Amino acid sequence: MAIDYTTYPAGPQKAPTFLVLPGGGYRMHADHEGEAIARWLNAYGAHAMVVRYRVGDGCFPGALHDAREALIMLREGETDLAVLPDHVGIIGFSAGGHLAALLATDSEDVTGAQRWTFAGRPDAAILCYPVIELREAFSGRIPNLDAGVSAQLLGDDAAAELREELTPSTRVAAPETGDITPPMFLWTTSDDEAVSALHTVSMQLSLAVAGVPHEAHVFRSGRHGLGLAEENPEVAQWSTLAVQWLLSLGWPLNVRPA
Repeated sequence: MAIDYTTYPAGPQKAPTFLVLPGGGYRMHADHEGEAIARWLNAYGAHAMVVRYRVGDGCFPGALHDAREALIMLREGETDLAVLPDHVGIIGFSAGGHLAALLATDSEDVTGAQRWTFAGRPDAAILCYPVIELREAFSGRIPNLDAGVSAQLLGDDAAAELREELTPSTRVAAPETGDITPPMFLWTTSDDEAVSALHTVSMQLSLAVAGVPHEAHVFRSGRHGLGLAEENPEVAQWSTLAVQWLLSLGWPLNVRPA
């Protein structure tokens, strides 16, 4: 099945490339987390590919298969983008952040997914107010009030074991295992009423325990789904911080936006 995507080249040159996964609770795709993000990446010399992964009731494993296919297409030169194959990143928002984190911690033995579709992992991941926890509680005791995404993705009767397996914070591996989890940049706001900051904190904790390089920011205040957050100057800093983080990793981006 062909995936639904749009490419946004930064020019004809070989350049870092990002998969962009908009949010929408696995029900729809938020437009402002698609093209606007691609254009922002273009300004720093990075190509972008916005993927409208499968959504709707019980859309797993279709959504993961779509993300895997997009990664394969970029790595194998099957788009019009001139991709630096070792600089393929992923950026996801909300439910798209969950899918991005799932791809960044992917393996060929995910329950319910087709083994042959496994595409490896991206080289870096940016998670924006991501859904991380699909289980009913954080750390086994703090109620997860955002569990509706789990029901949308997997159905109401999904086994607890599957919800745990598809919680990205349980999938992070220490670098010395050889099962490399790429460096990550995460951000959220402390008063997000739709997806608690606990999701980001949970992922950060797992990354820290495993020794995976990462940077995380919890901004004081801001509604869910801000995207580039142009109406909130405090939170809007995230985009500059993310570019600085990529530069610190050695990614060949424009220091100043075009």
